[in-house]
Amino acid sequence: MDATLNTLCFDPIEFRKQLHRQPELSVQEKQTSAMIFSQLENFGLSPTGHIGGYGIICIVDSGYDGETTLFRADFDALPINEIATHDHVSENVGVMHACGHDGHTSSLLMVAEQLSKSPPKTGKVILLFQPAEETGTGALSMLNDKALSSLKVDNVFAYHNLPGYPLNQILIREGTFACASTGISIEFEGKTSHAARPENGLSPCLAMIETVNYLQSIPNMHPDVFSLVTIVHARLGEEAFGIAPGNAKVMATMRSDCNQTFSNMKSNLLAMLDKLQQKTGIIVKVDWDEPFNAAFNSSKHCQIINQQAKQLGFTVESLNEPMRWSEDFSEFLLKWNGALFCIGSGNSHPELHNPDYDFPDEILKTASQLFISIVDQLHSN
Repeated sequence: MDATLNTLCFDPIEFRKQLHRQPELSVQEKQTSAMIFSQLENFGLSPTGHIGGYGIICIVDSGYDGETTLFRADFDALPINEIATHDHVSENVGVMHACGHDGHTSSLLMVAEQLSKSPPKTGKVILLFQPAEETGTGALSMLNDKALSSLKVDNVFAYHNLPGYPLNQILIREGTFACASTGISIEFEGKTSHAARPENGLSPCLAMIETVNYLQSIPNMHPDVFSLVTIVHARLGEEAFGIAPGNAKVMATMRSDCNQTFSNMKSNLLAMLDKLQQKTGIIVKVDWDEPFNAAFNSSKHCQIINQQAKQLGFTVESLNEPMRWSEDFSEFLLKWNGALFCIGSGNSHPELHNPDYDFPDEILKTASQLFISIVDQLHSN
């Protein structure tokens, strides 16, 4: 990382660009964490690092009684090869900030700089910088760390930039804002045989078909809520005409806007696979990948965002449906009341996780102003 960035004169755009040049994957964010930590110290603040991995918290205490409010930013990157011509293209081949976490971090550092000059008048503000959001493990790892698990928090907030919506528009929704999701890999192990004598083996073909049919029927079992199962991969046996198959694999993603429904979807699938294994003699192995709970917003905190955004002159849109993607800020919302919202990145901006994506610096100020406005409302007396 470029040490010249760690000066008392903070340039959030240049800081973001430096993060973008040197992205790090989930649980590998050592340099990124060190850079954030150093910048917080340069503001005169006292951060605590290595929380749940490379996580950082920075508590700004007024010294007076009051509520505690936590703001979160994430800072891990994705395994995507960047295709861009701007001057801050990734220097780590095959890794890039394709989701805007570099921008989320820079905007929260803008909040840190402001609070270092004008601390809250009452209570405490916690600035939390989180690793490993993309894998759905970072939030829970930090929450399980004693440095954070012992804290009492009254309000939690986080935002995500969102292409496809007008620049600087605030997007909010009471209740479920982002869906629960998980990847699932199901492997079937039988026994191969000669294709002319399939009865001498144990083919997983019918078990695989039954599983695929069951997966695709799951949404119909929960008509009152949103649920979705997408088959993403299926394989049976080998590409050899002389061999009756002895193994198979199915991969899918499962989603719901209701945590209880999501839990039932998973437990019912496991029960079905257990019965299938007993009935057929096929060995079934299940692996879950990157599980996320649904992010559930409180009405009170949505109202706070709505009120402060409008006071700042931003347009606010209340979403009719939750986002289908997932965010592990949901873990904070399961523990404490708060809200996750989005800020529009522009109607024609490249989509998240695209190889030509880049965070729009125009919304750095939007995010930091909104966070500071929330601090002013909750910690002014």
